[in-house]
Amino acid sequence: MAPTAAKSGLAKPLKVCILWHMHQPDYRDPISGQTLLPWTWLHGLKDYGEMLETIAETGARVTVNLVPTLLEQLERYADGSDRDSWLELATRQPNQLSENERQFIVQHFFSVNQETQVLPNRRYHQLFRLRGTGSITSAVEFDEQDLRDLQVWFLLAWTGSHLRRKQAVVKDLLQQGENFSEEQKQRLLEVCHAEVGRTIELHRQLEEQGLIEISVTPYAHPILPLLCDLHMAQAPSPGLPLPGVDFRHPEDSRLQVREGLATANRILGARPRGMWPAEGSVSEDAAKLLKEEGALWAATDEDILARSLDGGMQDRNRLYRIYQYGDLPLIFRDRELSDRIGFLYAGWDTGEAVGDVLNKLRKIATQNPGETVPIILDGENCWERYPDNGYPFLRELYTSIQQDPQLQLCTVKEAIAASKPIPLKKLAAGSWIRSDFTTWIGHPEENLAWELLAKTREEIISDEIEQALANPEQPLSELVRELLRAEGSDWFWWFGDEHVTAQADIFDRLFRLHLESLYHLKGLPVPARLHQWIKPPSTQLEGVEPSACFTPQIDGRIGDYFEWLAAGKIDLAAGGAMYASRESLQEIHYGYNSDQLFFRIDEPELLRKLCGDQGCFELRLTGKQQFHIYFSLADSSLQVAVEGKTLGSGSAACEQVLEIAVPIKLLALANGDKFGLSCHAHQDGRENGRWPTEGSASFCYLGSDLDDENWSV
Repeated sequence: MAPTAAKSGLAKPLKVCILWHMHQPDYRDPISGQTLLPWTWLHGLKDYGEMLETIAETGARVTVNLVPTLLEQLERYADGSDRDSWLELATRQPNQLSENERQFIVQHFFSVNQETQVLPNRRYHQLFRLRGTGSITSAVEFDEQDLRDLQVWFLLAWTGSHLRRKQAVVKDLLQQGENFSEEQKQRLLEVCHAEVGRTIELHRQLEEQGLIEISVTPYAHPILPLLCDLHMAQAPSPGLPLPGVDFRHPEDSRLQVREGLATANRILGARPRGMWPAEGSVSEDAAKLLKEEGALWAATDEDILARSLDGGMQDRNRLYRIYQYGDLPLIFRDRELSDRIGFLYAGWDTGEAVGDVLNKLRKIATQNPGETVPIILDGENCWERYPDNGYPFLRELYTSIQQDPQLQLCTVKEAIAASKPIPLKKLAAGSWIRSDFTTWIGHPEENLAWELLAKTREEIISDEIEQALANPEQPLSELVRELLRAEGSDWFWWFGDEHVTAQADIFDRLFRLHLESLYHLKGLPVPARLHQWIKPPSTQLEGVEPSACFTPQIDGRIGDYFEWLAAGKIDLAAGGAMYASRESLQEIHYGYNSDQLFFRIDEPELLRKLCGDQGCFELRLTGKQQFHIYFSLADSSLQVAVEGKTLGSGSAACEQVLEIAVPIKLLALANGDKFGLSCHAHQDGRENGRWPTEGSASFCYLGSDLDDENWSV
């Protein structure tokens, strides 16, 4: 339905196009299948259905942009096939939690906005104070009731306004405030799962009713112009340092667009759709490709328009027109209005904030009757700063616009249908961030990531992309899908110095896991370069050093109390992991004499479970070289390799414990050599476990200096 004529009969109303962009990357570890971070589920609980409820309540006509990988995650949550490590911990009874899991909950279940969720709620705030600085030792202060209350409050804090007002279970628990029972927690989880599970169907319903238009982003949220040609990064940024690879794959861009549309149509229902390119990133080649693949329209930022117009945008009223490049209709977001909603109004009184929006829109309408103002922004993250999750603001905003005779809420498709697009002779390359691409390329970490992607693609992909494009009726192979996921923008977003998150190492690891998965799917060994951090972790695990040189008997048993008494120890569970699992090694003992390096693992049953009868357990030592020490569970053999070449063997035994001895000569160790240590469980060519889950534990081989040091003391 196209917008109607002027409500007042005097002038055509200004078409107000609000587009809410919904995006979360795929947080699933492609090797283990475990979902490492819960943000898709949590935003599904707090924001996705919440936004639609307010739209339905007010009858507002808006556009909702959904990223296909987000839709796939919501689909898995709805059918129960997703294994989310955070939700597993929220579900478990406190008396069934390991010490590592208790520490994880105490550390991470305050991951909410403190001003709007923690401080106003007495019990949640009390638990926050009990945690103190958040050191892992603070978990011992939490008894079972404290832990259960924390589990419940974490879930309650992520409920939106509609659930809090309409769902009796949520209302009652908020009123009760503390001393929750296990039964109450389980009922809350049922409500939460149901809310997340209905998200896709609610989108379908509102689109079928014509209330919303659903647009999409290319499949894995890639920066299309950079996939087409990395050198495009220098178009808006001359002299920008580029990766040392020549990456030009417009065929990947085409498949990202095609699969994005196909995924949305499969999940939501088939219909023509517009596209918000990831981060509003456009170029002339990308725009042509979008049109060729059937996109109805595309959108980007006002600065792209300013750089595309001859003479720039000297008259701001030129922003409020529909344009087209080639045959692709384009709209350009009003940055000021969009950013005021995203970053400013949360701290304002609701009436004043809405009044400010209306005044600005009326001013635009007076000068541009019948034209279009696009308001485009993130539809998830800003609401946690607003009172009541933004519901009062959005309800009043939608209602006020609809009641104003100068204004007309409409979808992007409706606005374009009611307009005659103005042709653009050129389309500047850039994104909605500084109208360039420097967020994703140019920093040494970002450039290294592009080089790893390019090298992996070169070694793994032959004609699979061409075959996928030639056979659109066939579903994509997992190999091709993994490549598309690795090309997503989110990994590059967190590299470099511009953005900071406590989860940077998780994003680093997920990016490399997608690349590793390509080698697994091809049945090839994973190259050592993918085991190295792109963004070095801020901290490394430090262990307790051995007190003296010693020589244990390698028989898989603890012979007597003194056998390993002098050993050093590394607490693998204290690695600051962003997910926890009961299937986790807790610690590793180590030491040495003049001839051998020794390791001991006290959880052999866990290794057998994760590795299977034919798998292997790996110790990875990273120093001047990266050594791989492989213990075979099939025959108890121990091999030492570097860069795929076997250097020799050691000895090992796995009975009550796993004991390992590695000849010093194979490692060419010298006194004072430092190493990073990580442990890996492999089964059927896949990695089933990794400890620490991020980073590495550091230790120093002192050799004979150890005894000299202790003697001098």
